[in-house]
Amino acid sequence: MRALSLAACLTATVTGLWSSAPAFAANVASRDLANPQQWLQRMDQAFERHNYDGSFSYFTGADLASLRVVHMVIDGVQRERLVHLNGAPREIVRHGEDVSCIVMPGDDLLDMEVSMPAGPFARAYVRQFDNIADSYSLSFFGTDRVAGRSAIRLAVTPKDEHRFGYRLWLDEDTALLLRSELIDAKGKRLEIFQFTNITVGEAVQAEALEPQTDATGMVSHLTLATNQPVSKAAPEVRWHAGWLPPGFVMAASEERRKNSNLTPVSTSVYSDGVAAFSVFVETMPADGASTMVSRKGGTVAVTYLLGKGDAKHLVTVVGELPTATARRIAKSINSSTTAAR
Repeated sequence: MRALSLAACLTATVTGLWSSAPAFAANVASRDLANPQQWLQRMDQAFERHNYDGSFSYFTGADLASLRVVHMVIDGVQRERLVHLNGAPREIVRHGEDVSCIVMPGDDLLDMEVSMPAGPFARAYVRQFDNIADSYSLSFFGTDRVAGRSAIRLAVTPKDEHRFGYRLWLDEDTALLLRSELIDAKGKRLEIFQFTNITVGEAVQAEALEPQTDATGMVSHLTLATNQPVSKAAPEVRWHAGWLPPGFVMAASEERRKNSNLTPVSTSVYSDGVAAFSVFVETMPADGASTMVSRKGGTVAVTYLLGKGDAKHLVTVVGELPTATARRIAKSINSSTTAAR
């Protein structure tokens, strides 16, 4: 693509969109799925219902990762295996609500397990499309082919400056997500996810769900369940965002401990139905910390120091947000202490 001139790329893109529109409209009408939101609902269900085994590339602005994902539903239980094909050896294996991260000793992924499972497939667990029209506009923009399969293209365009836009390529037969692009307000592609090959249906083999590790690998366990009992032995500190972009609500909240030093970390996940971000609050580390901002592709991480003296806490906001929005959220975090009942 880079060998083509900018003018040639723009001409080909515009011509392709206009020429494919009439045929696409007729195709969608014949399937009685002319509403883009219906396709999003199908995509959400496809993640959980279909068996698939494929390799994909995931570009995050500076890095390009290659991964393999295997997903099956066996006796009504979802099972999934995510394997990193380049870089540090890593596997993430899901069996129902339990997730195991298999890594080599010293892998920094262990300290980030509060945000697991990682990658584009995790987003399907928190998306709720019922109120998407409040924050985004939806539209079709033609058809395409990805990994040898026909795809329907959808545009998810934000209605304000507090979130990014998405371009989605959905498998015409199953509605599985075959490609996605995360777009900023200027139209820059921040992240690109795309299958390079994929097998769907009965051809997927259960043996592919089994991890392949050696004796030096470490296993870290966590759960996706959020209905764990809360201890009544002491009052709990609840951390809240004093300001949220319109449409974002808390999807989950719990306390976990870092593997490295067992420090308790309050974790909250917020979503607007499409985008999501996490807020982590912990006691100020012994070696100190500072306010900082880092970005990798579409994901920003903002740390903010809260409180004074011995009551200092470190707040970290991580998610697919514009930097200014993430900063405002981090600065708004506050706590209230209530007796557990």
